[in-house]
Amino acid sequence: MRIVLPYNDHLGKFSKTNFVGGIEKFCVQIMETYDDVHIININNKENPKDNTEKIKNFAREKNADIIISNWHQASFVGSSITDSEIPIMFLYHSLPSFGSFIKTALNLKKHNHSCFFVSEYQHNIVNELGKRFKEDYLDADGFINSSYVIGDKPKLKEIEYDCITIGRCEPTEKKPFLLKEYLKDTDYKSMVITTNPINEKEKKYIENNSNWDNVLMGIKHSEAMEHLSKSMTYFSTMPFETWGITALEALSHGVPIILNSKKMKHSSESIPASNKHYKKILWDKKVGSEQLISAIESFRNIDRKEIQDMTWDKHNHTEWKDNFSNCIDKTLDNFKKNNKFEKFTWHC
Repeated sequence: MRIVLPYNDHLGKFSKTNFVGGIEKFCVQIMETYDDVHIININNKENPKDNTEKIKNFAREKNADIIISNWHQASFVGSSITDSEIPIMFLYHSLPSFGSFIKTALNLKKHNHSCFFVSEYQHNIVNELGKRFKEDYLDADGFINSSYVIGDKPKLKEIEYDCITIGRCEPTEKKPFLLKEYLKDTDYKSMVITTNPINEKEKKYIENNSNWDNVLMGIKHSEAMEHLSKSMTYFSTMPFETWGITALEALSHGVPIILNSKKMKHSSESIPASNKHYKKILWDKKVGSEQLISAIESFRNIDRKEIQDMTWDKHNHTEWKDNFSNCIDKTLDNFKKNNKFEKFTWHC
């Protein structure tokens, strides 16, 4: 299977080892899973039509079987790319803030390309927005988990923290210091792991939260996982996650998760292998503190080994690859059938 993988280089050109962000990590996972993957770095600031031509021409040069696109901007899935004779498998990782995304996805599907999502929660949010903009219902071709577990299963550690959170230094959605706010009148030991601030808004957010102890910024992923493994619980502060990689990381270390949820719904509740491994609390400062404390206490004697083992069984790489490969096959079959190609060769 010969795959062309367009890569948005707004955070730097593709690298297997030096990447920032969940979509970038996802692209690395594709590269590490399949043998015949060809990266094309795309500068999204350039003209979208020129970028789509670059992608199509690159795919022709590589004699690709499929183009897998992970960004929703016009440079990657806009109208200029829909005439591609090579099928496009679009995977949407975000939540839309405007209706034009839905038009883009519907247009792709109209031309027999495919559109996948990372969670049913995300898919429902997209179609709720579509109703407001009076758009047609957007069918999902399927769902693909954002990540998986791989390597050696980590050893369970002695608990040092009652609760921990990991999140980007962002004050409007991620809000990692919400953990500290909710537990400020308790004796619970908590930790916030966040990124270094990169703009004035984030710097101000750090300044306003400089009084808290047990705060780490800009540490290596391995160090963050070391601290995570020593926590009794993990608090996902953002209610609008589309999946939740840190939730999976927590569960893979035997740490149950607490989800800050709007209307008591959260995308990450699809990740645990059992409903005993997570709790949801209401995204509401009036009751959030009380509910977080109650959730922490509910996990005090949880079987951490069971959480870890069941998570590794559910989210192993083989399961992830099998599902991803099935989604590729579905994209190819649909495109071939509806475009009535006389010849369509897969490069295995």
